[in-house]
Amino acid sequence: MHKYKAHVALKNGVRHAPERVVAELLKAVFGEAGPPVLVAVGGPGGTGKSTFSGALAEALVDAAVLELDDYKASRAFRAERNIFGPHPDANKLELLKDHLAAMKAGRTFRRPRYSRATGEATESAPYAPKRFNILDGEIATYRELRELVDFAVFIDSDWKTQLATRLSRDIGDRGYDREKAVSTFLQSNLREFSEFGAESKKWADLHIYCDEEYHLGIESVSEELFQRYHGLFAAEYAEVGLKGLIVPVLTPFDEAGEIDQRAFISHLEYLAHHGIHRIMVNGTTAEFYSLLPEERRTLLKLARRYFPGLVVLHAGGTGLAQNQMEVRWANEFGADAVAALPPIYPAGLSSQGIIEYFVALEAEADVPFILYNFPKHSGNPITPEILRAVPHYGMKDSGQQLELMEHTPRYFIGSSSNLYEPVQQGAAGFVCATANVRPELYAAMETLAVSAKVGEAAVLQEEIRAYSAPFSQGGIPMLKKALARKLPGYPVHVRCPLR
Repeated sequence: MHKYKAHVALKNGVRHAPERVVAELLKAVFGEAGPPVLVAVGGPGGTGKSTFSGALAEALVDAAVLELDDYKASRAFRAERNIFGPHPDANKLELLKDHLAAMKAGRTFRRPRYSRATGEATESAPYAPKRFNILDGEIATYRELRELVDFAVFIDSDWKTQLATRLSRDIGDRGYDREKAVSTFLQSNLREFSEFGAESKKWADLHIYCDEEYHLGIESVSEELFQRYHGLFAAEYAEVGLKGLIVPVLTPFDEAGEIDQRAFISHLEYLAHHGIHRIMVNGTTAEFYSLLPEERRTLLKLARRYFPGLVVLHAGGTGLAQNQMEVRWANEFGADAVAALPPIYPAGLSSQGIIEYFVALEAEADVPFILYNFPKHSGNPITPEILRAVPHYGMKDSGQQLELMEHTPRYFIGSSSNLYEPVQQGAAGFVCATANVRPELYAAMETLAVSAKVGEAAVLQEEIRAYSAPFSQGGIPMLKKALARKLPGYPVHVRCPLR
């Protein structure tokens, strides 16, 4: 039983009129006649939820928008507790749930009307349910309302876009000074919504992304809906599956040795901008061996929120109980797959011990389970015997033992230099650390490999080998220094024992 919706990332999307696609999808799923349908449009402030909700209502015709800001607790109540809109306690959730239940039953109710002048809802107005009822607000996709919602849309953007929107609205429309507007953004968007609302993305049926020019585009859709209604997307989108290029992302640290979250998010945006559709977090390139458990969880949550493609979580090598917990994080926070190294200490374990370890991890996974072979570091190679005994989706092989390919359903070569030959022999893809720095080069190789353009791929393969050769010696420190030249301000610090 999946604990969240498996999503299909979409590429080559047209960045206009996503409301038309969503409207057609809703009519296909629910029909144009019948009992009221509740459509949640959630996400952080400043991402275009209200604009999209209004456009969707127009595209559906028999539809209305219920603005959830009207269910805010009084301004005095929120100020007394120093809480903002995304905090559950800042909203009249019980009243809202009663009204949503009435809506689903087709009963008219009196909705509150929040006044910005008085800071409370002193008036009300009747609301008669329509065929499609669009719930517009940050809390629309919260777990407290999940059982009452029929379809959920999550709209997101990078933090810079959210900040620009909030500054414009709060200063221009609400009369805040700049200091108050920035403070509100930090508390509301970066703290409260990250804590209480970001997780709801994992069960939304459809994800929309708002770019820096405020264009909305469909980012991903649940796998079930894509399979059933792919005709609605086929003209504009192509499926991005768990195949091809995967980039094992670096972990940036500031001078104090703490994770630099802003640099991590900028790097994710840089990769997505240059055609990367899949990443791995907390892998060898991420210095997972030096990360605390809570830091690994934070990186996963940031990746899931800010990277628009597929996210693979590495959750292996550091102890069975710890790794089982991390596999459960993959389920809970919306990873698209989980990868696991064998135990990294002691070396020379029996095959049966490794099998029992992997089987125990796979039993926790609600997502595709990938075995990760890196005998140079783990001291415990994955063998054909292990591959036969452990249920798994595929294998990432940094040992580059191509003879293992026939023993696994999907083989991913772990290499930044030897890519095309394994793909020609049947590999499903490649995991390349150097793509952190020059993603466009590796994205081009992915395109050529998929298109089977042998001649062009052979030429590009030589360029890749020449480019990646110095990094095989310089390792993670050199990768970070090279990335800092591409992303000004990216920190080059590594954690001990690296130098």
